[in-house]
Order: sequence, then structure tokens, then C-alpha cells
Amino acid sequence: MPTRAMRTRSLVSVMICTGMILAALVGCAPEPKPSPTPTPAFASEAEAFAAAEEVYRAYNDALNAKRGGDAKADPTMYLTGLALESDIDAAQYFDQRGLQLLGDGQIIFFHGESAAMDAGSITAEVCLDVSGTRVMTKDGVDETPVDRMPRVLLTVTFVWPEPELQIANSSLVEGEQC
Repeated sequence: MPTRAMRTRSLVSVMICTGMILAALVGCAPEPKPSPTPTPAFASEAEAFAAAEEVYRAYNDALNAKRGGDAKADPTMYLTGLALESDIDAAQYFDQRGLQLLGDGQIIFFHGESAAMDAGSITAEVCLDVSGTRVMTKDGVDETPVDRMPRVLLTVTFVWPEPELQIANSSLVEGEQC
């Protein structure tokens, strides 16, 4: 009959052997493939700013086309997040009050401010000439605020959560005219 000391030595031996077998198995197992690290979508800030400007100009063209009556124009395809929500809210606001925005907005300048390449965001300042736009009722009454500035300065944030760069936010720089 095995003694207590013999049983303990056997148990320790089994544990050591099991540990060695596990170590051997782990050592023989193929190493996990490294997960791909995200790479920036742009090679430089200049490239990121140029792409953001292209997106903003396409967005502005789509807005102007939609206001001009082009039923196929879809400026929302350039929007995501808060920018898209704000656009939907503005459309509902105008619709509920029987208002429409007519005329073209013109980009005076686009200036890239920052590009967080690893975070996937770009910030820019955009100067818009809105003097050619009017807020009109469906009856043709001009409701454009008389104190509206003819040019507005916007801070615009772009992201690329999808394969394409999109406008995520746009805010008016209060009291600033460009």
C-alpha cells in the first residue's frame, strides 16, 4: 500500500509532467497571426486636406443642385453622425413651417486645420458666401433674416468610418465673418 509520501510524490510528478506536456503543446502551436494594424487613409496631411476639400465641394454642389430642383441630388450621402442628424432636423424644421431655402451657397475658401491620421478625423475652416440664398415661404414670401451675415465661417469635421470620407459635424463660428 502506497504511503502518503509516495502519493504526494506521484501527484507532484503527474503535475510536473502535465505542465511539461502543456508547455510543449503551447510551444508547438502555431503563433497567432498578427491582427492587421489600421493604416492611415492618407499619406500626408496635405493629401487628407485635399480629399476633405473635394468632399466638401461635392457636398456643396449637391446642396445647390437640390435647392435648384434636382430631385436626384443627395447631399446627405456626404454626411454622417451629428451632421446627418442636423440635416434631418433642419429639413423637418423647414417642412413644418412651410419654408424652403433657395439659391446657391459659394465656397470662398477651405482651410485644413488639423488631421488626426490615426484617429481618422480632419478639421477644417470653410468660408461660405450665403448672400445668394434666401429663406422663402411656399407662398413666395422672403423670410430671410435681415441681419444675416452674407458670409459665414464654419468649422467642419470629417471622418472616414467607412471607406469614404464624410462630414461628421459642421458648426458656425459665432460672430465671425470671413
